[in-house]
Amino acid sequence: MIEWLIRKFASSPFTLSKLNTAAAERVSGADLRAALPAMLRKGEVAAVKKSWGDRLYYIPGEVLLAYWSRWDHYGLKSADPGAVTLLQAARPGLATDLFRSLTWIAQHGLPLTAKGTVHQKSLHKILEQVELKEEDVAGLNLPYPHQEVYPAHAAVVLDMMLALGLTRKERGSWSLNAHELSVWLSNSLQKMNHELLIEVLLRYVPDDVYLSHFAFRLIAADMEEGQWYSMQEVLASLQVQGMLPEAISEGKRTWMRSWLAALSGFGWLDLGQDREGELMFRWSMKPVLDKQELADPGAVELFYIQPDFEIIVPPEVSFQVRWELELCCEIVAMDVMSIYRISRSSIEAATQQGRSVEEVVDFLRMNSAGIPDNVLLSLTQWAKEMGRTSFAEVLLLRCKDEEAARRIAAHPGVKDKLEPIGPLDFIVDPAGVDKVEKVLAELNLTPPKWRGSESQEPRYLRLEPEVGSTESIRSSRPDSDAQQAWIYNGRGYQFYERDLSIPRREQLFPGMQDIPGVWLRELRTYHASTARRMIEQALQWNTKLMLQVEGRLVEFIPDRLEEEEQWRIHGRLFEAEQDSLDAEEPQQEVELSPDQWDGMRILLPEI
Repeated sequence: MIEWLIRKFASSPFTLSKLNTAAAERVSGADLRAALPAMLRKGEVAAVKKSWGDRLYYIPGEVLLAYWSRWDHYGLKSADPGAVTLLQAARPGLATDLFRSLTWIAQHGLPLTAKGTVHQKSLHKILEQVELKEEDVAGLNLPYPHQEVYPAHAAVVLDMMLALGLTRKERGSWSLNAHELSVWLSNSLQKMNHELLIEVLLRYVPDDVYLSHFAFRLIAADMEEGQWYSMQEVLASLQVQGMLPEAISEGKRTWMRSWLAALSGFGWLDLGQDREGELMFRWSMKPVLDKQELADPGAVELFYIQPDFEIIVPPEVSFQVRWELELCCEIVAMDVMSIYRISRSSIEAATQQGRSVEEVVDFLRMNSAGIPDNVLLSLTQWAKEMGRTSFAEVLLLRCKDEEAARRIAAHPGVKDKLEPIGPLDFIVDPAGVDKVEKVLAELNLTPPKWRGSESQEPRYLRLEPEVGSTESIRSSRPDSDAQQAWIYNGRGYQFYERDLSIPRREQLFPGMQDIPGVWLRELRTYHASTARRMIEQALQWNTKLMLQVEGRLVEFIPDRLEEEEQWRIHGRLFEAEQDSLDAEEPQQEVELSPDQWDGMRILLPEI
């Protein structure tokens, strides 16, 4: 039954009254309503309660993903690669863009203006780390706040940080969430892309059934990595299944082309065209959708330190390791094989972010295939030279006159909390501020309230060592952080309270207590007026009738009743012996008058 709902509604919410519109072939609206309680219990359908009590149903994203990842009704033929011209190769990827943005925030912070938007200087610096381009996602027309401030690709990066719980937006800045970030960076690139594709599909596709079918069709099982496919043939495969109309508006086609461009910008698709100019695409890296198929993390991969101070980083090196490399090294190249370089200035920058040179050496030794002697010698020398002096913030108590200073210095309650540095000034122990304030109040020398330092420099976050890739970022992130995400493309159900109640039979089929039970139990002949009432009831419930026509039993789904001199009903006729609701079988569109059947009863499905 769930397939009929997916075909009709995709990821769009629906009400109980709209359920009938998903009926097709042998499946009636009553069949779908009767199946709803079981689908709710199995999690194939979920519900939310709107503020005024109405209930909205929807198909959870995980169900949609599972259905489409197994979809193999009509396999596509891949194109000859020699007949395709490459237009755009997949970019390095959204996972890498997020990583570079997060490391930049960790080093520099992300302050906000009085209006709550990111400072333009900081925004430009982050976008310098990002390979995603504005033109990659502009055609999706994503809804997000402050569109006059944030270009579309910046909005995507910031939105993903919020959606994954990696950052949180506070009053004056964006901050990193240590635990969620540690979990995220413990994942393999394969698992990151798994999570990112789910987020993109469930939140960036508009509340439009046809566009949803197209976006999810691309992840189907018959789409093989490395093979070229035609966008037009993808549309044709959906049209054959009745999931797209024969005529597709130019607006929808434009969005579909934009979706392919976005997937290329996210690092997953190459775009091309054939000799006739048709748009072609291929998965250069198709994310795995089934969690069971995600590969277990392999052995820890080491990086290689060269005598010229460059570090060669294979793609298998974990993001946790790269997190520290970003701090203590300069980036030379970010590609399949990345290159970093150790320099005195990079090590000095790491010490300014809270790392000692000894810590850096221990990190390099633990995660590399070995430190060349000349590199280790330089690091040892730098360790001797760095960290011997440092600036420290102190709290200064300043007096206007020497008489006040003498009174303060003479008070026994603060002698161990103050250090005189001249006739009028004292250094205050931060741990003793409360005690000093009380003494000053006793002496009638109360100063203006001290508010502390308002501009602490960011310190590069240390990842939590105990987290592992087995923990799901979805389960680890707080709901409050996930709800801060900006981009929800038209679906409102995520803002309502989850409803776990299961509808009762009388809610699904109202008025059951008002009809004779024999209408449901016995196949028999009725007076024309009673037969009409039964048909009206069947139309109200959108259910089937069992009819005896010319000595054979048939099932009949009525769709309308016509008033003439003698009333007639229109509908679809099926052989009664057919048991499977999903079986393909001939159906007859017929018009019947009451004298054309010998017996009837209402077929109400069991719940």
